[in-house]
Amino acid sequence: MKRKYFLFRKEDLSLLSSSSSDTGKGLSVFGVSADLMSYITAIKGGVVLYFNNATPYEENSLTSGESFEKTTVTVNCDEGKEVDLIESIMNFLGSDNSPNIMRFDSVEQRSNMKEVKTSLSLGASVKSHPINRVTKKVSLQVDGGLTVDTSNVVNDIDFYSASSKPILDLEGENATYSASSPFEMTAWANSGTGGATYDVDAASAVGNIFNAVAGSTSGLSKNSPTFSQSTYTVLSNTLSVKDDYTLYVVYSPAIGSAEAHGTIYGSTSGECAGLNIVSDYTTKAPETSSSTLGVRHEGRTSSPAIARTDSDDVGTVSYKYPILDRESPDYQRCYVFVIRRDKLNNLYMYNHRGDVVATIDKKSDPKLSDLGTVVGDTTGLLTIDQIGSAGGNTASSFKGWIARLGVIESDIGDDRCRNLATQLFNLYKF
Repeated sequence: MKRKYFLFRKEDLSLLSSSSSDTGKGLSVFGVSADLMSYITAIKGGVVLYFNNATPYEENSLTSGESFEKTTVTVNCDEGKEVDLIESIMNFLGSDNSPNIMRFDSVEQRSNMKEVKTSLSLGASVKSHPINRVTKKVSLQVDGGLTVDTSNVVNDIDFYSASSKPILDLEGENATYSASSPFEMTAWANSGTGGATYDVDAASAVGNIFNAVAGSTSGLSKNSPTFSQSTYTVLSNTLSVKDDYTLYVVYSPAIGSAEAHGTIYGSTSGECAGLNIVSDYTTKAPETSSSTLGVRHEGRTSSPAIARTDSDDVGTVSYKYPILDRESPDYQRCYVFVIRRDKLNNLYMYNHRGDVVATIDKKSDPKLSDLGTVVGDTTGLLTIDQIGSAGGNTASSFKGWIARLGVIESDIGDDRCRNLATQLFNLYKF
């Protein structure tokens, strides 16, 4: 019998396309030999196909209680036609007269199977990590002979390996304050591998930064420093990261309905700033915008690299923030963002659900980047001196509560960024 194959296309290829995915996010195209199909089950309005030995790893050393889930693909069909679709797939597999390839294509909205809906959707998942059979959660342990390594946990967040631990990790509950009015911040210790080198120098803070107790006021589950529009604080020493990095932040904005929340981090010069910057610091006071990934790095003096988070770009999920209407089903107080820059200088932004909500491509000519004047340039040093501002500007400094801010000196990858974002949200949501 001739060889048969399945071809599944979920979406157009993009920067986010990957060869495996524990959640299915980023797996744009998947082709597999029909010989590897294990079984098919029916769900209302669709069928689920399971495949053996279709993961990136051929041998796995697993701890007790762990298993690799089979690779799965879900294909929707007209309700009531689920069993007919299973029968058609079986006929495809068993007939010498059927085509070699069965194609399910969400982009071109077509399939070999008449039972498939006109509006075709797919969900494919090729596992790169095992799950714990008790918790049903992805396990990221690096050695099957080891128990969970608590040395890689920093302030209740598991970074899974020593190489992925942050150099900077400012956790709001680690800040201390004076014992009497006006109860100003007196210290904020860095829990990252950089240690005291990157502690906050509270004595150099601009304005009064106070403590906010966890609860409904801040919308956070942990105590956190309160920043007003006229305040910011500084690190004891400048933190600079040259190449790829991962940055994460947890905050709650204290803003009006028409305002963005202000600058969260930046350098003394104001050249480096994030994370929703939309103006050029060299010509006017910085401006920020909601639903925007906007960053610029040190040594770059033109307009920032900008992408909307509420657009329908290929591979990203549309996301509007902040949502301040308490009646809205999307209302939230705890905001989590993870920003990573890969080795090619492409930028990615993840929200609290682990969705990629914005991407920014690198500029094509690296020689032009050396000039520092290219609009939207993604290169340059990630340089952090100030928390809550950039360039000492207080006109558009951050307003609200910062529960966590950290930097990892490497790109930890797509799956790990999604995991980090959801860990942070589950820890700090009130």
